[in-house]
Amino acid sequence: MRRCLLFASLFAVLSVQVLRAQGSIAGTARDAATSAPLARATVTVVGTRLSAETDAEGRYALTGVPPGTYALRVRLLGYVPGAGTAVVQDGQQAVADFQLTASPIELNPIVAVGYGTQRKGDVTGSVGSVSSQQIGTIPVPRIEQAIAGLVSGVQVQTTNAQPGSELRIRVRGSNSLEASNGPLVVVDGVIGADLNQINPSDVEAVDVLKDISASAIYGARGANGVILVTTKRGPPGQVRVGYSGYTGMQEVTKHIDVLSADEFARLYMRSPTHDPSITYDTLSPLPTTDWQKVVYQVAPIRNHELRVSGTTGGTRLMFSGTLFDQEGIVLGSGLTRGSVRFNLDQDVSERSRFGTRVTYSRSVGNEVRVNDGYGSAGGPITMMALRFAPTIPLYDANGDFSGPLLPSQTMDNPLAIVKLLDDKTTTDYLLGNAFGEYDLAPGVTARTSLSYTARAGLNQRYTSRQLRAAFNTGQANIDNTRSTTWLSENTVTLRRTLADRHAFTVLGGFTAQETRSGASTQQGVGFATDLLGYRRLNLAETVTGGSSAGRNRLVSFLGRVNYAFAGKYLLTATFRTDGSSRFAANHKWATFPSAAVAWRVSEEPFLRRLAPAVNDLKLRLSAGRSGSEAIGSYQSLAAWTIGSIYAIGATTYRNGVTPSRNANPNLRWETTTGYDAGLDLGLFDDRVRLIADVYHKVTRDLLYGKQVPYFTGFESYVTNIGKVQNRGVELALDTRHTAGAVELRLGGSLSFNRSKVLDLGGDRQFFLAGANGSLPTFRESAIVRVGEPLGNFYGYIWDGIYQTQAELDTIVQPGERLGGDKIRDISGPLGVRDSVIDDYDRTILGNGQPRFLVGLTGTVAYKALSLSWILRGALDFQVVNLNRQGMETPGASSNQLRSVLDYWTPTNPTNTMTALDVGPFSGMTSRWIEEGSFLRLQNLTLDWTVPQRLSGHFGMGQVHVYLSGQNLFTLTRYSWYDPEASSRGTDDLELGWDDSSYPGIRIITFGMNVSF
Repeated sequence: MRRCLLFASLFAVLSVQVLRAQGSIAGTARDAATSAPLARATVTVVGTRLSAETDAEGRYALTGVPPGTYALRVRLLGYVPGAGTAVVQDGQQAVADFQLTASPIELNPIVAVGYGTQRKGDVTGSVGSVSSQQIGTIPVPRIEQAIAGLVSGVQVQTTNAQPGSELRIRVRGSNSLEASNGPLVVVDGVIGADLNQINPSDVEAVDVLKDISASAIYGARGANGVILVTTKRGPPGQVRVGYSGYTGMQEVTKHIDVLSADEFARLYMRSPTHDPSITYDTLSPLPTTDWQKVVYQVAPIRNHELRVSGTTGGTRLMFSGTLFDQEGIVLGSGLTRGSVRFNLDQDVSERSRFGTRVTYSRSVGNEVRVNDGYGSAGGPITMMALRFAPTIPLYDANGDFSGPLLPSQTMDNPLAIVKLLDDKTTTDYLLGNAFGEYDLAPGVTARTSLSYTARAGLNQRYTSRQLRAAFNTGQANIDNTRSTTWLSENTVTLRRTLADRHAFTVLGGFTAQETRSGASTQQGVGFATDLLGYRRLNLAETVTGGSSAGRNRLVSFLGRVNYAFAGKYLLTATFRTDGSSRFAANHKWATFPSAAVAWRVSEEPFLRRLAPAVNDLKLRLSAGRSGSEAIGSYQSLAAWTIGSIYAIGATTYRNGVTPSRNANPNLRWETTTGYDAGLDLGLFDDRVRLIADVYHKVTRDLLYGKQVPYFTGFESYVTNIGKVQNRGVELALDTRHTAGAVELRLGGSLSFNRSKVLDLGGDRQFFLAGANGSLPTFRESAIVRVGEPLGNFYGYIWDGIYQTQAELDTIVQPGERLGGDKIRDISGPLGVRDSVIDDYDRTILGNGQPRFLVGLTGTVAYKALSLSWILRGALDFQVVNLNRQGMETPGASSNQLRSVLDYWTPTNPTNTMTALDVGPFSGMTSRWIEEGSFLRLQNLTLDWTVPQRLSGHFGMGQVHVYLSGQNLFTLTRYSWYDPEASSRGTDDLELGWDDSSYPGIRIITFGMNVSF
């Protein structure tokens, strides 16, 4: 016993001596540029297990450090790692402070993955990310435009360049036939937000969940990918005021080469069918009215933003107010938007926090008529700017707007369309989110969130009595739309690490959502005067109206498990069960599971020995199922239509109600099953980084309005038919190089995707209109066929011009004549050529969806100057140029392209242009299909960071000044304004039809960002 007491006493004495001999290390970590304290930076004593994390004031402390000299290392996401040295003496505290420099590339950034975040190195799915540093000096009105070309596998297409128009966004192709193919948008956790109403300057990061494993946490709505937008929070440090703004000019990218007045007059006078009452003196020059110059303008664009943000105590806040104004390059068009945002994060205690994200915006858009056929409405302004006769002046002898060349023409003076057509849309948008978090226990956090979204739209339109669309009557329309959505999300997250090798993150939750929508319309026809327009709709002779309302609900249970063993072997398992009111009673619920595994090979000792240049290598594999409910409400139920009022003599009658849709008790979810294999590779401390993915996905039970036989009394009903497959490859490369004070960053992405229709529920194919209603002969010119990709054009192969009578005698073709279009005979009723041009000679002519997407990015920086660029391209797709179809008839009474001057005659046997007054073949032909592949300089920006010694004289902090250009040039063989234009909107099946589209826009802007 005495010996034990002796050893115990000796041990206690030695322990006290050791404790007395130990010292500590303390200090701060701050931003090198702003001196703001940096929270959550990790300070490590190299070669030991000693580490500490900085607090909100940037302070840290390491205790229990034996005497000696130590190397220190500090790391913080978004900053270049720092190093230092500390000498610890007996029982004393050493001081080591750090100044960290912001890094243009985050080596292991935090990315949003849906209901949480992960370090990029721990992500098992395919996620593309864009930071605010990459988009900060790209002055665009919409955040999608800023990320175009920056994320592989993501296509951002401007189908209509009119200010405020919808963009087409696709992630890894198109899955559905009629349901939406657009990705789900989540802004600060609010599902279904409108990106068009979000100020790009408020955005901190954009993360795109591309594979099914990553997006399956959103279950019923994740099949088309998910775009997660995180807005800015108050940065660490004192509250600061900042201003950012830009101003610039816009212009048309191309001038279409049409006939001058002299050329038009001579050609029209030669036409055998010209109106003899119209003659021109072709011996003297005629004044030309260039309607393109009349209608198109150099237009200003402006944006101003004031921001207050920072941290004080446990409060982080950010408030911003923005005013954006864009006049359109087409007279009469434009968009004005004002928005405010308030973001708040508040620490209540060490265990509880709450916050809110609120944004409100109002936008007012003035629209002009584009993307329409000729019809009885006088034509869109873009068509009239090209086809209105150049011999006609702006005004007639009475000072009124001049009319068309012939009274029988349904054409309007382009300037009259601008002045006499009012079309204004006002949109109010509110998005609010409040959340609270409470740490139930160490590593266990409960979170509840309540979101509310409200949108109200008002469209006011008046068509003058002088325009063909409402000739001598006038027409006013007022349309009101409204929708509100509330969303409640409740989750519990558990984080545990066992034995320093097993790391778990378990998420479970419940969500509920309801959306209510409504609309009302009023129309007045027959006005005695144009003075009041839609402002006194009740003055019309006939006033009609209608209204509608709808509601849908979604209830979900979700869960996710992330497991990491030794930081090398990663597993993610996700499930979500959704119940939607949109589907039939016995098919409302569906479950969407997914799983992903990853192996961080770079953490294996053998790879470090064999390939020391490899600092990061991760192999990924995932599989899962997601869904789509993107159809209207009540589609599984029968519907009735109320008949319209009609009169016989002096007696007025009202039709009864008739059934318009059969019930479908089997209507169910559209589901997508996907597989992804990926590789993440980093070389030379991430100076070279490569990401590669290969994916395969199949969408089943496609939601589609299937046509039914006429004897049923119905045209179609929504049902589940068929399967569509998408396969693709994505490559993304990022490199960094440094030579003295010069820094060079080069990157690029290449994506390949091709869809394939596997099944159409027993049908072989179906057709779509493919063109506007004014071109009835183009009705069956878009086709969906089993074994083929989506987006195909269908018609006849154009084979040049008929040159001789012998050619005409060998074939039977509708409307054939010398100098006319020649159509190739490719088949007949028996499957062989029969010298007759009919429906059997139609075939697939091209496809409107690109096979390849290309993005090339770069930045060259020298001290305070930097030059950055984005080149974006789409390859291997076609466009149907319907503009040419209406402007290549030599001798027509409307203006034509200058190419018609080389018209066919017996002495000029051209094989590219028809003869005088010989119009094009009436059906869809390959003559109008052009290659749409392009490579575009999407953005070029020169940025200068003003030295602090200069800006400090004026009481300013950091100041950035930049000059930027958007859409500066496009390399393409397409002959019209923009190969991305699509007059059928964003629809995938009829993509690529260009008919009187809004012209492409080139923008030059000057801007600055200032902090005070």
